[in-house]
Amino acid sequence: MKINNKIKEGYVLKKLSILLLVLSVLFVSVACSNQQASTQEPAQEPAQEPAQEPAQEPAQEPASGKKLVALSQGESGNAWRTTNTIDMEEWAKKSGYDFVWTDGNNDASKQLSDIQDLITRKPDILIIAPLQTEAITPAIEMINKAQIPTITIDRTLNASPGEGYYKAQIVQDFVEVGRLAANRAVEMLTEKYGEPKGNILEITGTIGASASVDQGKGIKEVLENYPDIKIVDSQPGDYNRAVARSVMDDFLNKYPEDSIDVLICYCDDSALGSLQAMRDANRTDLLGKIIAKDGLKDAIKEVIDGNIDVTYQCPPYFGEVTMDLIDKILNDGTYETTIDVPFKTFDMRENKNMTEEYYQYLLDNNLDY
Repeated sequence: MKINNKIKEGYVLKKLSILLLVLSVLFVSVACSNQQASTQEPAQEPAQEPAQEPAQEPAQEPASGKKLVALSQGESGNAWRTTNTIDMEEWAKKSGYDFVWTDGNNDASKQLSDIQDLITRKPDILIIAPLQTEAITPAIEMINKAQIPTITIDRTLNASPGEGYYKAQIVQDFVEVGRLAANRAVEMLTEKYGEPKGNILEITGTIGASASVDQGKGIKEVLENYPDIKIVDSQPGDYNRAVARSVMDDFLNKYPEDSIDVLICYCDDSALGSLQAMRDANRTDLLGKIIAKDGLKDAIKEVIDGNIDVTYQCPPYFGEVTMDLIDKILNDGTYETTIDVPFKTFDMRENKNMTEEYYQYLLDNNLDY
């Protein structure tokens, strides 16, 4: 009986323990529920605010206390673009700004992602060097929503600078460069045949890039007046030496010696890649008949040596004019919404002294452009 009483007492104690445990769990559950409700309530308030509200906050100052300039490059696969970035960074620092930049790696979707990432850093001003005009134009909606003052350099977007937060564009007149290239081709062909006729090969830039599109417009504008001059083949070189070399390899296999009179390249890297392909194939029929653009040191040397006829300088040095423009924008100054960067012509016919002197200047200062 004593044993049964102990069992009974143990049973009662066990029931009481279970009851106390259940009550404890209920108490904790209620407490947690109340706490969760209290932590969720503040999170419900921002739902009533506009979606773009965080972007309306003032740009955060970097730790240095300086204004932040952000640059989105579409790609960095050639010396022109690399020099452009270095020059921008140097002038930003000279002008007292902090500077960050991203490389789109020749991928429009990546560049748009880069731009969004830069916007989250809340720079005081954003610079975009668009890879392609149409593909990067959605950035306009992004910068307007975030209220970030923005300028474009070198290439353009399908939007009007001066509207919204798209403040200005710094460009080179690539249509005029195209006209100059085409007019020189007409001169060369007239000198060869006594009249404007002949066959041209063309290595263009990046498909959809405004610089390439505009240069093509200028060339077409001139050549449509000369029906006996034909562009028999045109392929994109992507502003890349290796790509252009491959394109030229195909051209040399496709077109026999002396069947082509002039080669127009939309950049010096394309011209240099083409020259390498010609040398590898022991083809000399197009030496001295190449028209190029940019003013790269190695290309100017080829002009002096007679292998490239002319290169039109489109300098990558945007830094000084860009920082001057930024100063005006950030300080409510007056400025033009479109700024043109001038260029030079390097050839051995009309500009021999200037071409040789500029090449020596590049050598002396260890510069590519």
